[in-house]
Amino acid sequence: MKTSALAAIVVAFSFSVEAAVNLSEKENFKIVILAGQSNMAGRGKIDPMDNKPHPRVVMMDRAGNWVPCVDPVHFDIVRSGVGPGKTFGEALANSDPAITVGLVPTAVGGTSVTQWEPGATAMKGKITWHPYDDSIARSKKALEQGTLAAILWHQGEADCSKNRAYLYQVRFPQFISRFRTELGAEGVPLIIGGLRTDLASGYFGKIVSNCQQLTCEHLYGPGKFVPAKNDYGLENDKIHFDAKSQRDFGCRYFEAYLAVMAELKSDPLYWKKKPVPQALEAKPIPEEQKKYIKLNKNF
Repeated sequence: MKTSALAAIVVAFSFSVEAAVNLSEKENFKIVILAGQSNMAGRGKIDPMDNKPHPRVVMMDRAGNWVPCVDPVHFDIVRSGVGPGKTFGEALANSDPAITVGLVPTAVGGTSVTQWEPGATAMKGKITWHPYDDSIARSKKALEQGTLAAILWHQGEADCSKNRAYLYQVRFPQFISRFRTELGAEGVPLIIGGLRTDLASGYFGKIVSNCQQLTCEHLYGPGKFVPAKNDYGLENDKIHFDAKSQRDFGCRYFEAYLAVMAELKSDPLYWKKKPVPQALEAKPIPEEQKKYIKLNKNF
């Protein structure tokens, strides 16, 4: 069986986390999966003065240990920085003093949606990652001790082009369906963060963004799409959100999560009953690209 080195380590690792951090019982240990590419992993500059651990927020490190949560939460590159995960986790913990929150970082910078398929790989530095397989393995290990509360996703920058955006409309919903099914997460809130403004306003960025909103709010909900604010700052690379913006994004992810939870409380199937806005309807896929579509008949 083909398994990445990271996934193998996680599966084989026998957790002895209680000695390092205090965890709640399974029902009150809320797991939050962080997935996507670099703006979920985080590249914001870390301010040590503002980067103190919350007593009831932990994160899974690369070896599979639960450790106190501080930035960087991710480890896909040595320069990982501030993302939205820590802020979201702290807001969730503060909403209920009875719970502990466990963040499961699985984002890999630069990955397209095609690299979030079973068996697909992505190179970062000298490491070969298996984004989908690693995410599933780490998440399942976390769920042995906790209960899945939310899935946070930020990705799409790598797919804002003609050769990728049209097919994203097929591949992304299929990915979400598969991901939910493998983790038994059919009713779990999926919160998706939007692309930075320059990409989101472009033709292909709109296709990707509309697909993400359609998928999380209608096709494979429950969930909510959270667009980036126009005034969000970027790091010097002009690609990644800065730390201030990422922390605000984390707060808005949490606000979206609360909105979804309120809807679920009134009707567990609310998202299936909402009409799809015309603006979110899929764009026709050019004939020359249709041959590249791989449909999984099981999803």
